Amino acid sequence: MSNKNNEMPDIRGIQAFVAVMASGSMTGAAKQLGIGQPVITRVIRDLEAVIGFPVFERNGPRISPTPKGLRFFEEAQRLLVGYEQLADRAASIRDEHVRSLTIAATPTMAAGLVPKILSLMNNELPDTVSLITLDAERLAQALLSGTVDYGVSALPLSHDGLECLAMTQSKLVAVVPENDAIDIATFDLFEQRRLLTLANSFRIRHKIDMVLNEKGIKPQHVMTTNHSLNAISAAKEGLGIAVVDPVSAFGIANQGIKVIPTEAEIVYEWGLFHRVGVEESRTATLLRESFIQVSKAISEQVL
Repeated sequence: MSNKNNEMPDIRGIQAFVAVMASGSMTGAAKQLGIGQPVITRVIRDLEAVIGFPVFERNGPRISPTPKGLRFFEEAQRLLVGYEQLADRAASIRDEHVRSLTIAATPTMAAGLVPKILSLMNNELPDTVSLITLDAERLAQALLSGTVDYGVSALPLSHDGLECLAMTQSKLVAVVPENDAIDIATFDLFEQRRLLTLANSFRIRHKIDMVLNEKGIKPQHVMTTNHSLNAISAAKEGLGIAVVDPVSAFGIANQGIKVIPTEAEIVYEWGLFHRVGVEESRTATLLRESFIQVSKAISEQVL
């Protein structure tokens, strides 16, 4: 199957594809969209003809996404979110009133920071607010494409097309069970106790490894995860000492843990971003002020 005409897939095909992926079947998608199953089947085949590859493998009545279909699904979701926001944005331009607000945040910021920021703006929030969780790299692309209005992410997040509206600097902290006797996480502890940390070697993990290498310490036991909340939960259960960001440690209610300083000060920064050239608005001002207030409250808890 190939696409020799470079046709653009229409929004109907995108909607049908996303609905099938979400429901797991043509029948479920037809019910979700309120149309007949033969229509869904035809629209999906038309979409495949336009994009030049199959998005589903068919085995009788059963379907499963192809590898290319899975990759296309990520792009289709982003396109559909942007399309669904188009009416709100058009109305905002027409009425000169912000009707919707879309924020992308990394998982840590989405859970530990953004809800607190929005709570300070509660009485002045637009009618529709969307919070989307993305990794830092995709967050930057979403901002650049205009799919989202603002982004909240740990640094670094540098791109010529992005502007940092506000930034906070703090440091990593350690998390142990609340009844643990230690009051400071010295790095020689990791010669006996398990290090719980993030798997991303280019961000937090890289900074921790640099300190360990400088001190000549090689942890005997390490558990890595893709989310700091998992490391905190593991620490709560006594699996080791978590070294994580302060937003996760202080920004999310988590009973049964104790947050303590680390021996070495490892810098951790996060910021509020938008696309360069976006007109300054009252929403941006309120977001920046709320971001600064909430971030300051978190950083002040770090010893």
